[in-house]
Amino acid sequence: MRFEDDDIRWLLDSLSENGLQEIEVKQGDLRVRVSAVAPAAVGPQTLIPSAMTTQPVMPVQPQAAPAAPAAPAGVPVLSPMAGIFYRRPSPEEDAFCEEGDRVEAGQVVGLIEVMKLFNEITAPVSGVISKFVSENQDRVEADQPLLYISPASQKE
Repeated sequence: MRFEDDDIRWLLDSLSENGLQEIEVKQGDLRVRVSAVAPAAVGPQTLIPSAMTTQPVMPVQPQAAPAAPAAPAGVPVLSPMAGIFYRRPSPEEDAFCEEGDRVEAGQVVGLIEVMKLFNEITAPVSGVISKFVSENQDRVEADQPLLYISPASQKE
């Protein structure tokens, strides 16, 4: 028994269409694992197979994570879900806001696209945008900071 080209193509398509990082299929005593990475040079939505094997896979030992840089000051605006972050309502329109812009609580500051549905991301507080962490068309994960807002003082 062996995997055919159509089987491998199906695995790659499944990986890409479902936003998976890895898929493994066993057929009899044969096993195939396909992993994907999204290199920045290619683009955030392009998945490229990084490993295909029919040999037993050894577990990878986790490495110590590098020290995280200090977070910018302000209130983080977190992504509520995994998807694609957009800073503008459409490619031909200006961004919802830029660093240094004043925003009001509830104002739309971006969109998250999931399965062709667009979800508005709103400012949780009034203040000034201090830093964008995610750029237009970046792939983001749930609870990932998208931007930071320095809250307005009570006297304003």
